[in-house]
Amino acid sequence: MKILVVHNSLNDSKSLSGALRHFLVMANAWNAMGHQTDFLCAKCAFPQIREHAPQSRLISSDNVCDATKFISQTWRYLPAYAWRLITCHFTRLPEKYDVVFASSQILFEILPAMVLARRMGAKLAVKIHHVVSAQRKPSGVFDRLFCYYERRSAQWIHDRADVLICSTQIVLDHFHEIQRALQIPTSPALTSGYGVDTAAFDQQPSEPKLYDVVHLARIHQTKGVFDLPEIWQAVRTKHPQAKLVVIGEGPHRKRTEEAFRDLGLSESVTFTGGIDEVTKNRLVRQSKIGLSVSYEEGWGLSVNEFLAAQLPVVAYRLPVFDLVFKNQLDSVPLGDKQAAAIALCSLLENPVRRAELGTVGRAFVQQYDIGSVARAELAALQSAY
Repeated sequence: MKILVVHNSLNDSKSLSGALRHFLVMANAWNAMGHQTDFLCAKCAFPQIREHAPQSRLISSDNVCDATKFISQTWRYLPAYAWRLITCHFTRLPEKYDVVFASSQILFEILPAMVLARRMGAKLAVKIHHVVSAQRKPSGVFDRLFCYYERRSAQWIHDRADVLICSTQIVLDHFHEIQRALQIPTSPALTSGYGVDTAAFDQQPSEPKLYDVVHLARIHQTKGVFDLPEIWQAVRTKHPQAKLVVIGEGPHRKRTEEAFRDLGLSESVTFTGGIDEVTKNRLVRQSKIGLSVSYEEGWGLSVNEFLAAQLPVVAYRLPVFDLVFKNQLDSVPLGDKQAAAIALCSLLENPVRRAELGTVGRAFVQQYDIGSVARAELAALQSAY
């Protein structure tokens, strides 16, 4: 089978979203199974995708726009997204694909995917990672546009999609609520989560624990990054030598770093920016506790990896976490920074409990094996024929 993944979200060569990471992992797995999985994306995204999925061919949807030097200036993204909606009508493809896979339901991915699928007579597949309008009220231009086209995509998926995959039953229920509100029949779908390569997080002999806490996510306000400085200030009050590593890149990195600096915490925090997979995995293994303070998630890929690395996890309580990681997390109320700090301090002071939770978490996450997820999603694509 020949699969073309449309991922037009990325505007730089540094940040890496959870959605893209999922498709990179799937591409490698499907390619290893003898299928061909290629990507349509902006040329500025080529370095990251080539590094993570070297066997996949890359097709440019945009040779012009590159926000690598302007990640925090999100207004620059709108012209890029508009341009990518146009180029899908004339982009030359190296061959005919069997499936065009929209990597999300957002406008600049699903609409080009529909156009390309129609051009080639291919099947159309869509994966929904989370439904934004079900998790927060829209604020600002981006949110309002996103939520408006989220509703439009519900109609398009009903009319045009051959395969729909949702990350969890919660996400599928939210999507069906939109379709019912539009008075259209609900679309059948597979619920399929996100795999983790547990072997990549095996503890190496004598590997040191250099960091007390690790935060792994795109540096965006929805990931709770603006809560991190206050949480860390409370932790450092009780543990003055504690070290935090923040892995990831995103539009709110500068503001987050400034907040740490204003509180006099810069020397205790390491911001890695965008880094390669091997380095990222090593830093996770070299940490004692995983921290997730996201305000919305479709799954929680970073939590997968924390558990695979045998780290106990402190997280804001989200319905999806209760479903996916039942009884595995040290959960605190959403937005309760003081409770998060207390939970982190308690784990730092109790290495025996950390080790026990780590062992249990590692055993639990084995069920989210990469191979199982890849086979399930591939079977869904093949079922369209």
